[in-house]
Amino acid sequence: MPERLKIISRDSNLALKQVEEVIFQVPGLSDSLIIKEKAFGDKHKDISLLQNTITDFFTRELDESLLNGNADIAIHSAKDLPCPLTEGLELICLFQAFDKSDSLVSRNHLPLAALSPGSRIGTSALLRKQQVETLRPDLETVSIRGTIEERIKLIDENKIDALVVASCALRRLGLEHEISEVLGFKTHPLQGNLAVLAKTGRSNLKALFYGFDARNTYGKVFLVGAGPGDPELITVKARRLINEADIIFYDDLLDNLLLKDAVCEKVYVGKRKGNHYQSQAEINKLLYRKAVAGYTVIRLKGGDPFIYGRGGEELTYLSERLIEVDIVPGISAAQTASSSLQVPLTMRGRSNKVSFLTGHSAAKHHEVKETFVYYMGATTRTRIKNDLISKGLSLETPALLVQQAGGYNEKHTKTFLGELDKGSFRSPLIIIVGENVHLYRNKSRILFTGLNPSKCSLPGKLVHYPLIEIQAMPFSIVKPGEYDYILFTSKHAVEHFLMRYEIGENQKIIAIGPYTRSKLELYGYAADICPQEADSDSLYALIKEHTLLNILYPCSNISNNKLHLLNEVNSVPIYKTVNIVQPPIDLNSIDGIVFTSSSTVDSFFNIYDSIPEHLLIYTYGKHSAQKIKKMRVPNIVQTIQI
Repeated sequence: MPERLKIISRDSNLALKQVEEVIFQVPGLSDSLIIKEKAFGDKHKDISLLQNTITDFFTRELDESLLNGNADIAIHSAKDLPCPLTEGLELICLFQAFDKSDSLVSRNHLPLAALSPGSRIGTSALLRKQQVETLRPDLETVSIRGTIEERIKLIDENKIDALVVASCALRRLGLEHEISEVLGFKTHPLQGNLAVLAKTGRSNLKALFYGFDARNTYGKVFLVGAGPGDPELITVKARRLINEADIIFYDDLLDNLLLKDAVCEKVYVGKRKGNHYQSQAEINKLLYRKAVAGYTVIRLKGGDPFIYGRGGEELTYLSERLIEVDIVPGISAAQTASSSLQVPLTMRGRSNKVSFLTGHSAAKHHEVKETFVYYMGATTRTRIKNDLISKGLSLETPALLVQQAGGYNEKHTKTFLGELDKGSFRSPLIIIVGENVHLYRNKSRILFTGLNPSKCSLPGKLVHYPLIEIQAMPFSIVKPGEYDYILFTSKHAVEHFLMRYEIGENQKIIAIGPYTRSKLELYGYAADICPQEADSDSLYALIKEHTLLNILYPCSNISNNKLHLLNEVNSVPIYKTVNIVQPPIDLNSIDGIVFTSSSTVDSFFNIYDSIPEHLLIYTYGKHSAQKIKKMRVPNIVQTIQI
């Protein structure tokens, strides 16, 4: 860590109070240097926020300072962040909001219902304006700008009669006495949250703020393509996610067999022309609420999510609310029809281009905005560039170049059409050109070495690189019903044990932590004992403290923890953990590694001699962390417990 961090903030009382709030919460920030900067929005108070479409209105100058190295972190109101973030920056912490409500400030402390018809009520947000006009159409809403103090002063100067403002802003400034009424308005989902931004690659800063990040409790959303309806035409990854989901939102275009064996909550949100069971806006909200509540959420769609599947709208909605989203492609109906009837979509000498259109756009081709995708473009970029320019595309049209798409060593570069032929790229290379590239989000790439990446909600793109696998073992427990307790320390133990045996009504269940408990609940069993922290040492102490006796412990063949030392515990290996030798990948393209067990650490060092110093290491449980430390890797920034 640098001796003295440089924190940049907007130059207002509220912004500086927000900096103080973060410094108070995070040890090690008390000696930070505070840099004050006026943002574009502060310099241009003549621009109404009701019409403003500039995404970095309050962040532009601060972003530039981070990119130039003049500051280490920037602290913002989370709702002011552009989406996507300025390229080269990443959100390293989202602080929990202590108040998300809106308040009314008015002359004589009148509530909204008591304001006289024709009263002028100031607001800086379109959503607030709409809600005021719905409740009191007889009032005049006025667009206002300025600091909180400047807005309140407008009431004192008789320029407005009242204003709507975030309650948290008033409380941070010690202006609670100005609140006339706390309103029951819908507010921005990030209202009250504080966000910390840094330049990408600052793993030391990510480690510093990790424990304070509200996103640690969030779940994750997967937009999954289920294919055209044939249950066999679905990817292996999609099937795995269906089996690991907490909740699945599905539509009409699916075969019922796909979900027959899924042990989770299943919610139908189908949409057909003229018969919408749920509107798209309602579906977006459902996905968001479940993700914030910590669930692994699957939005299962027919075909592919990004080919007329509304995946783009759902991705945008969730990303604006800082929810992690993964996309799992599916086989589209066009591909299926082509294969079924043996009609190639491309064929040398006959057809070298495919266009996907909807029937709704058939009568208005002049309105179609095209996305161009080129295969095998590494050596033909100049020709592609000139061809698209001749079609009328601007030199500023965004473009994305992707090498080895979907592979462990995937690399990508965002550029513009005018720069398409610059730089060096190897095959296989996919080139995507079009306005949709503006939605591109450069995420940290995190190597996940365990088995269940869907349950890991770390911000970034998880690259699943399993270094272990679970295999069944022949086992026999002569009289499982004679035990008073059955102890589970993993989901694998739950699955393999319950394939063979049922748990008796009078038997009590011990789960090592919340994740194992939730797996038991999917099978219809409730854990009687479950510590909040999933740790075998804590469980050992709990068993000793409460003098629990006669415990059956179905476990792995390599399980080696203090629970095995207890005479009261009978350990029975029922599955085995086997190391996998994966092909080595370029770790310089990775930003972090997740080790889920000591076994994954061992397996990793069977493949690699060392860990590059830029990587941030995440571990499940302290035993994995201890194993990493025993490897004496001097270049690990910090090990973080998940």
